[in-house]
Amino acid sequence: MATKEQWDNKGQYSKKRIKLYEQIFGEGYISSGGHKTTVQMCVLLKNLKNNARVLDIGSGIGGAAFFLESQYGCVVTGVDLCGHICTIAEERKATKGSTVNFLLGDILDVEFTPKSFDVIMSRDTLLHLPEIKKRELFVRCIEWLDDNGEIIIGDYCRRPKNEPICESFEAYVADRGYSLHEPFAYGKLLEDAGLKKVVTWNVSGDFLELLEAELQRFRKEHNPLPKHFEKEDFEHIEKSWLQKIEWVRIGDMRKDVLYGRRG
Repeated sequence: MATKEQWDNKGQYSKKRIKLYEQIFGEGYISSGGHKTTVQMCVLLKNLKNNARVLDIGSGIGGAAFFLESQYGCVVTGVDLCGHICTIAEERKATKGSTVNFLLGDILDVEFTPKSFDVIMSRDTLLHLPEIKKRELFVRCIEWLDDNGEIIIGDYCRRPKNEPICESFEAYVADRGYSLHEPFAYGKLLEDAGLKKVVTWNVSGDFLELLEAELQRFRKEHNPLPKHFEKEDFEHIEKSWLQKIEWVRIGDMRKDVLYGRRG
C-alpha cells in the first residue's frame, strides 16, 4: 500500500497533474469551479466570521483555506492525504505569510479535541471514501463541531442505482475508486450520524456551465500548444472534460452541495 507521501490516486494527483489542474481551475485550486465554487459555498454558511475555527477536509493546495483566512479572518486547519499537494500548500503558505495549519494525513487517523471547529468544509474529496468510512467520518465530525457548528460538503453524486446508467461512467467511477451516492442517500448518511437541518442542493446545472467554460478556456489558452505542454496531456484533459460534460447532461453524473448542523 502506498504511503501518504506517495499516494496520488494512481497518478490523478501526481506533481504533473496538479500543475495541469491548477492551470484549468485557477490559482490555488485543483478541483472544478475553483474560487467561484468556494465563494458560493461560503455564502451558505452562517458561522464564518473573524476567528471562526474551520476544518478543511481535502484542503488541496490551499485555495479555499487561504481565502477563508484572508476574507473572513478564520483560523483554518487543512488536512490532505497527498504529500505532493501538502508540499505545495506549505510553499504557498510561506509565500503568503499565512498561518493556515496544513496537516498531511488520512482524516480518519487525525485526532482533534471535541468541539474544536465552528465549520467543517469539504469539496470533491469524500468521494474517495466508501460509505462505511463516510459514516465513521460524519460521527467524528459531530464530535469535532462546537455547538451549532456547521458542515458543508460539495461532492459528485449519481443517479439512483435502480436506474440505468451508462457503462462509460460506471467504468470511470470504478477506475478512480470513487464511492458515489444518490443525493438523498448521501443526505441520509449525515442524518444517520446525528446532524440536524440537513439540506441538499443540486448544483449540476452550475457544474455543467463550469465544465464547459473550463474546457473553452483551456482550449483557447493552449492553441497553439505551448512548448512545455505535451500533446498527450492536452488530449487527456480534453477527453476527460468532454466525457464529464456528456455525463452531466444526461444526468448520470451530478454535483450536489450538502449542509448540516450540530444541534
